[in-house]
Amino acid sequence: MAGIKKLWHIIRGIAGIATRIVIEVPHRLIINLFDTLFGFLNWPEKKLRIRIFILCDEQGNPVCSPVDPEASITHAQKIFKKNFNVRLLPHHKESFVKILPKKSCSEVLYTKGGPGALEEEFKIAGSFFASNLSGVFYPVTAFVVIKIKGACGCSLGPISDYVTLDHFGAKQTSTLAHELAHACGLWHVKKRSNLLYRYNDRQDEIEWWQKNIFRSSRHITYW
Repeated sequence: MAGIKKLWHIIRGIAGIATRIVIEVPHRLIINLFDTLFGFLNWPEKKLRIRIFILCDEQGNPVCSPVDPEASITHAQKIFKKNFNVRLLPHHKESFVKILPKKSCSEVLYTKGGPGALEEEFKIAGSFFASNLSGVFYPVTAFVVIKIKGACGCSLGPISDYVTLDHFGAKQTSTLAHELAHACGLWHVKKRSNLLYRYNDRQDEIEWWQKNIFRSSRHITYW
């Protein structure tokens, strides 16, 4: 039985990544071609919808308070509008933050950052996150866990519809915006002044080409 479950996690992970690649490519090359070429113009206004799920530990207690991510949400709204002319909105006009009312296992509460996160996409954690998304393909779901090894936030980039934050990352001002930017296709840069700088002392500037990549993501829509 354990072998069957392991195989299922692997199959689900491969199928999920393949599907998102198939969806992502035509968005950048056809549907959002204008932004792929001219996104630096920041026109017209577009939208990014997200939902933040706070997980509950094995005793059923939320890993943080629903008010903890408020500063990071406000910051992300401000810099996405300023830098990309993109409005950050809650998915389905609901509140940004909700406690996911189910006990989570340790494999989900204690995850990995970096290359380890990709490995977990084919294990229990990846299946859990995929089965609890707020929506598929367009919104981005952020899950607040207890700890992420080697990071306070993590994203698999455009091959996934979710990001993870630990309880510190949920409170830290720029982590949410940084991970959402990864989900929309941006990668790390070496300038500390840039939003995509790896470390938490980053600022919120961006380069013109980052606008093209961000705005042409399937997560960035007109509706």
